[in-house]
Amino acid sequence: RTSTQALAHTRRGAAAMAMTRHLSVLALFALGMQAAAGQTVEWVAGTSLAGTTFKTYMGEQVCIDLKIKGPQDQDLDVVKATVEKPGVYPYAAGNAAAAVFAYPHDEINFPASGALTAKVDFSSASYRTVDRQYCFTPEPGEECVYTVCFEGQLIANSGVPTGVVTATASCHRIEVHNSVLKLGGAGHKAEVASLSNLITPKDGLTVSAWVYPECDASPVARNESILVFGSNRNIATPYGADTGLDIRNAIMWQEDKNNQGSFFYYDCYSGAFFTTARFCCGSWHFVSFSIGEDNAGTLYVDGVGEDKLAVANSLEKLVTESVEFTTASRPDNGLDADDQGYFRLGESFKGYLDEVHVYNRGLSAPEVSSLASNRRPVGTVASLTMRPGNSTTPTLTGGAATIDMPYPVMVPCVMGMSHSVGPSDGSCPTEVFGWGFTDSVNPKVSFGGVEVRATYVNATTLTVETPGHISPRFVDVLASNDGVSFTDTAKVGKAAKHLYMESALYLTGQGNSGASADFVCLDLPTRAVTFGAWVCPKCGPPVPDAPPPPAAA
Repeated sequence: RTSTQALAHTRRGAAAMAMTRHLSVLALFALGMQAAAGQTVEWVAGTSLAGTTFKTYMGEQVCIDLKIKGPQDQDLDVVKATVEKPGVYPYAAGNAAAAVFAYPHDEINFPASGALTAKVDFSSASYRTVDRQYCFTPEPGEECVYTVCFEGQLIANSGVPTGVVTATASCHRIEVHNSVLKLGGAGHKAEVASLSNLITPKDGLTVSAWVYPECDASPVARNESILVFGSNRNIATPYGADTGLDIRNAIMWQEDKNNQGSFFYYDCYSGAFFTTARFCCGSWHFVSFSIGEDNAGTLYVDGVGEDKLAVANSLEKLVTESVEFTTASRPDNGLDADDQGYFRLGESFKGYLDEVHVYNRGLSAPEVSSLASNRRPVGTVASLTMRPGNSTTPTLTGGAATIDMPYPVMVPCVMGMSHSVGPSDGSCPTEVFGWGFTDSVNPKVSFGGVEVRATYVNATTLTVETPGHISPRFVDVLASNDGVSFTDTAKVGKAAKHLYMESALYLTGQGNSGASADFVCLDLPTRAVTFGAWVCPKCGPPVPDAPPPPAAA
């Protein structure tokens, strides 16, 4: 009995000690929280102004500065705020930047490749500052608009966040743009000096470009030079001046009075080779020509010559064309040391150009097809992306300029819709809001994998009729400029949803309200009939009368 009592006494003592330790831990935790409650974390000078819009381009880095101050004896950090707090951020009542984050930009979305990086931290006897940067270099598929928010937070010595954060989130907008070359007609041109000298005549030649001919609403037909390899050769000889062939290789545009057009290849050696006059102005087209070592050439427009369905199971086709020709003409490459060759864009063309690529070899049809959607082609002699400072930048004259404008290879992102809920049988007209939409030949919207043709309104809006779908369910809404590459929700950090619901008839029980389908009776006189319905009676008092219309002012 004595041993048993001693053991019981020992157990009671151990339990008491454990309780004491537990209370001590709670007390220390409570004291820590009280201490934290009296401490603050705040944004300080050097932080980018909240509400600022940052503008960037494909492959060009943009950084947001984030700097906080807090207690000297605590760890600090800047973190992403990933959950919206309505009325606080990203939209805040009374905030001067509120309009920046209005719908559909009122939800936080971070690009997949963006990252927070540490700069130099500083500590004094009374406080500590932490300096961070959020940097983002857009990759293909990330050319979207982003609402990014950050908080500074206090971290206890144990490494656990204390719950003390900056009083406000620092929210910013990042817009990813694209540059194109705008040409206004006669006298407007862009030139790349000495590009002709990089072409070796025996090795063939390929030139491609995205081309947007503007419609001029004129009854007069027009003939315009889009891009030209030419020569200013003028050499005195015993037989007179040798001016050579001034147009060596060119892509041209001819438009009739009905705004239907033909693209054609032209040089002074072999002449002109036209497509059918069935391409529209006011839209982007991918145009290229390829000439092999054997002088066999092909002009391609919007593909490699095989028409295809715009949407599966539809009758609408996308028009493509290829035209074969033969020519021995090549750029004047200056082998005779006269340096008289030139490469010009525009000169008489009215419209827009982007992504002009030049190869010193002939490309096969599959290579040309893949080039149409390749943001970073390799092996080119020159690639003109219309961004200042790139390796090949044209010299602009006569009013030619670069402007911000999407083009079809940009993958657009979807931010929201005018009708986020619709009937399962589809046919609901709605607007799709997003970023990077362009006037291409095959814009599409996908509802849970069901694709439909869209109508371009502007760079941030498409219109579409919803397709039918299995109900009820949420589906992702994606968009595409070229009908092939759709929004990558993982890369843009946001998935816009559409909810399909069954349609139902709602009756108020007043007057003669209802619906009729008397035509179904026409087939019933000689047949037996069975019918039924799903019905949900509404309980409660009758629906009150509608209020009278407002009195005229």
